[in-house]
Amino acid sequence: MAVGLSSHVIANQSKNPVASIAAGFGPEGSAKANLAVTTYAVRVAKDPKAAVKPLERAMARETYRSEPLSSAAVGIMAAAMRKPADRQVREELLDLAGRLSRRNSLVATQILEASALRGDNRTFFAWLSRSALTDDERRTLYVGAMADATARDGSVEALTPVIGPSPRWDETYWEMVVRRPTSLVNAAKVRIAVAGKPWRQTEIKSTDRKLAVNLADNGEFEMVRQLGLALGQGRGKRDANLIVNGNFARQPELPPLDWNLTALGNLGASIETRDKGLVISAIGGARGIAARQLIRLPAGRYTLGWVQSSSAPVKTDALFARIRCADPESDPLAAATIPLVTGKRSAAVEMPSDGCMWRWLSVEVAVPDDAAGVDAYLRDLSLTPAAETVAEMPPHRP
Repeated sequence: MAVGLSSHVIANQSKNPVASIAAGFGPEGSAKANLAVTTYAVRVAKDPKAAVKPLERAMARETYRSEPLSSAAVGIMAAAMRKPADRQVREELLDLAGRLSRRNSLVATQILEASALRGDNRTFFAWLSRSALTDDERRTLYVGAMADATARDGSVEALTPVIGPSPRWDETYWEMVVRRPTSLVNAAKVRIAVAGKPWRQTEIKSTDRKLAVNLADNGEFEMVRQLGLALGQGRGKRDANLIVNGNFARQPELPPLDWNLTALGNLGASIETRDKGLVISAIGGARGIAARQLIRLPAGRYTLGWVQSSSAPVKTDALFARIRCADPESDPLAAATIPLVTGKRSAAVEMPSDGCMWRWLSVEVAVPDDAAGVDAYLRDLSLTPAAETVAEMPPHRP
């Protein structure tokens, strides 16, 4: 009977601490600490500023005297220490509790709070990671906090060794962080770091594309370039064509440094790698960008070349290339527009001395409302600098 009753107490210490205490037999110390945690947690859920009650503290201390390795007891004792004078002792208790158990949410929450207050990023992100790994119910909450905190100074150095080993929550992290504008730059720095040694995470994923596009939309063009280099993207050193994948020999890998293709009901573009061409389809009345990419393009003279064919004649102004400054503050109407007429053609283009270094090159359509539509095929699109521009351009950086 004694063995059975003791088993009942042990089984209920965490799941049903009240039943364990009521039994009045066996190792009820942990049950008292767990009950203190339960009642405190209920109040904190209603009021995050709720304090530990004297009875809860007394139960935790009683447990600690008989079971000094009880993380629940140490957690309540630490939670009760809120005076500035108690800070050092509280942090020592939390450190002890953290070594006793990594699955105690009360302890984890306090360690996160204490590390955030003292600016200890390494402890903060390490415990967020541990909590995300051990608490399935709150994983999204912890990973979301990590995505928010990526914007903090010092987060890159602290996050890199956490993200580097590819924890099982990292996909959720990247999906969240690319949607947080204030975290984008540091997220890119973390992505660049884990692409290097010793982790070598160089495979381009959908979240990398979202990260690059969102960085460009925020005007962080140099960071986009660095991200592309880390993931193996860029022009070859001997390639005079400033357009990446201008021969359409492969599918886009990392827009906007490669082609960002439109897929809408009235307008779309796709790459046919076998025939090395960009297929542009638009119905009557369609207007907009079919494909575009970001190019580092200082002031100077250039030559745009292309080969265009279509199933039916295309009006001169229905299909065209446009080059404009990518700075969000720039004048969208100040752009160079080049009609992409049928045949193998080239046109001179001059970029003004406007201080703009990064520009959008886009293939666009403007189909009249009464037209049948456009089905065009574009090949060998190139943009090369004139001789005098080459001499003035900064050293090549892919």
